[in-house]
Amino acid sequence: MRTNRTTRTALAAAAALALGLGLAACTEDTGTTSNAEEPAATSQPNDGGESEAAVVVFQNGWAKATDTDMSGAFGTLRNTGDVQVHITGVTSPVSDRVEMHEMVPGGSGMMMQEKEGGFVVPAGGELFLEPGKDHFMLMDLTEPITTGQVIELVLEFDDGSEQDVTLTARDFKGGEEEYVGGDHGSHGGEEGAEHDG
Repeated sequence: MRTNRTTRTALAAAAALALGLGLAACTEDTGTTSNAEEPAATSQPNDGGESEAAVVVFQNGWAKATDTDMSGAFGTLRNTGDVQVHITGVTSPVSDRVEMHEMVPGGSGMMMQEKEGGFVVPAGGELFLEPGKDHFMLMDLTEPITTGQVIELVLEFDDGSEQDVTLTARDFKGGEEEYVGGDHGSHGGEEGAEHDG
């Protein structure tokens, strides 16, 4: 009788020990998995989990009223976040194609060309889109742009987010820049010279 009781006590102790070791092993595994996932959780955009589109404000937007097949769009892009943002694309219902352009020195003065990789807006800073400088180029317009018309643009960001912005068309006498490179030869000549970039 005493032997059976001793055996049962020993078995119960062994079972408790095994259960305790098993729980400890599970706890260690869970901790390892949790630690492995932490780096991914900290790699959120803009350190606060906000998308790039959420921290950009587009101000004073306007476009050139025109009856030609292209126009420039301007304004101020302000980054309210603490990490730079990257605009990789732009679309508009009034244009078959929108490009981001910069101005560079050319043989006959300043010339416009597509900005390689798009626009970067510095953390806490601004990017000014102005005639004769960086700007959006509305190519192959689907209709003339008239004074006072509201134009919609969709800004596309590096993190996949998008932002809808609006601007108003106004009269503006363009600069005398020419276009450099790309497949825009069909837009050259007088139309290219009239571009307001």
